[in-house]
Amino acid sequence: MLDINLTVDLLIVLLPALVVRLLSLPLLRRSQRTIRARSVAAVTGAAPPGIGPVVGELAVFVVLAGALEALMTLIRNTGFDVLHSPAVFVNDRALVAALRLTHVGPQLWLTGFTAVLVAALLLLTHLVDRALLTVGMPPEVAADGRLRRRGLGVLGLLAVLAVVALPLGVVLGAVAFQAVALITARRHPALAPTAPLGSPAAAWPTPAPPVAPPFAPPFAPVTAPATALATAPPPAAPPVVPPPPPAQVPHQALGGHEPRSIGGYQLLGRIGAGGMGTVYLARRAGAATQVALKTINVELLDDPDLLRRFQRESEVLAMVPGAYTARVLDTGVDAGRPFLAMELLDGRPLDAHLRENGPVRSPEALRALALALAVALSGVHRLGLVHRDLKPSNIMLTSAGPRLLDFGIAALVDGTRLTMTGAGPGTLTYMAPEQFGEERVGTAADIWAWACCVVCAAHGASPFAATSTGAVIRRIVDTGPDRAALAAVHALDPALAAVVAHALTPDPAARPGDGAALLALLTSRRPDGGADVRDEITRGWSTLRL
Repeated sequence: MLDINLTVDLLIVLLPALVVRLLSLPLLRRSQRTIRARSVAAVTGAAPPGIGPVVGELAVFVVLAGALEALMTLIRNTGFDVLHSPAVFVNDRALVAALRLTHVGPQLWLTGFTAVLVAALLLLTHLVDRALLTVGMPPEVAADGRLRRRGLGVLGLLAVLAVVALPLGVVLGAVAFQAVALITARRHPALAPTAPLGSPAAAWPTPAPPVAPPFAPPFAPVTAPATALATAPPPAAPPVVPPPPPAQVPHQALGGHEPRSIGGYQLLGRIGAGGMGTVYLARRAGAATQVALKTINVELLDDPDLLRRFQRESEVLAMVPGAYTARVLDTGVDAGRPFLAMELLDGRPLDAHLRENGPVRSPEALRALALALAVALSGVHRLGLVHRDLKPSNIMLTSAGPRLLDFGIAALVDGTRLTMTGAGPGTLTYMAPEQFGEERVGTAADIWAWACCVVCAAHGASPFAATSTGAVIRRIVDTGPDRAALAAVHALDPALAAVVAHALTPDPAARPGDGAALLALLTSRRPDGGADVRDEITRGWSTLRL
């Protein structure tokens, strides 16, 4: 039976260790994310992130160890006489008293006690390391021999320290630390793979939490129709977006019925699925960069109307420029099954961000969002396209800035392509007044939707949100936007609010004509005339907590 002092002292050591561990959980998560990202970088040869969080995590343990050492020095009793010393330096007389030994030698008890503590610490450390390298990680990371040898080296060093240098009380605290770390390590989302830092990788939205971009099936690499290009002025070079960091896209394991490869791409997992198609996390054989690969569901391959729609959408997507939009990387058909490969985007859609974090409160971030969407629309409109469904769920908030998605119902301005006769594409609370009538819908409808999205970002809802369909339509065509919603933009950025009000003019001819005119209006009061839009977006975006 243990001496009462030793029993109490064990609890005195364990409880502060657990409290400190729980209070430092945010730092622990950041440290583990850094270790995972550095492990991926070690495999791919990319530039690894800084080790600041890892050093901070180590500092927390060093401070705890120092505090426990001071506590055990100040409070002297039979329990702390044992826990205060490393295993090889424990006083035999104190051990006999603490363990109330009568027949068994103290060294045998000490060996057993130390073995249990050290074995628990080493086992937990190994399990934490394996979880960080395997849970949601590319398989080549867990299989890398260098990372395995590194883990064994850490275990060897820890074993020596635990037996020779660290007091038994500190080893006990380390066991509590690692027990919590193991639980946290098993809960990390999937880390997007092995794309080197700075490579073109970004996120594909999924149904929840990520949202999948437009579903479009390619049949062959496509080019813009000659009629559209003939009438459109030559595109100007769009602002260059800084390369995004590696994406972190949650995904599920493939089911037994799902293919393992499509069109030369190895499927690594399922990002999301809908009624018409599935989005996979994929990588082309022999390449490190991962993509979001979307394909039509097998049961719909015999639907000619659906296939024609996919063909049209793939043409539209292939034409869309890459500045603040998701880029198409490849299209094709594999065994009669069309697929579309797009860059992988980190982040989440604007509507999900607003639900979880509330409206945007940073004036710089709101302006960066408005500018980036205007840049994206200027590129889209320059090609003779109208998006016609701009809304928060089609705006991805990524680490590299906002990205405009879902061109599935885009139509050419010259009318050579339409969505469907009699159809009314769009989302009600973001539709312009002309979309409810018979008149031609042009680029001004996207400008109206842009203004609604900016208001939604600042207010949390569209300025035309109402309790019924009829009330929404009355607001759009008659009573006008919610004044409180417009006031939310004005409180953050009065100059931006003036442009928003201009963009919500009921007469399409009175609004900025297209994305280029909108961008010019947004930058007209700047001393440099808007020459440094990309830098302003980057600086403003850094103030938004994603």
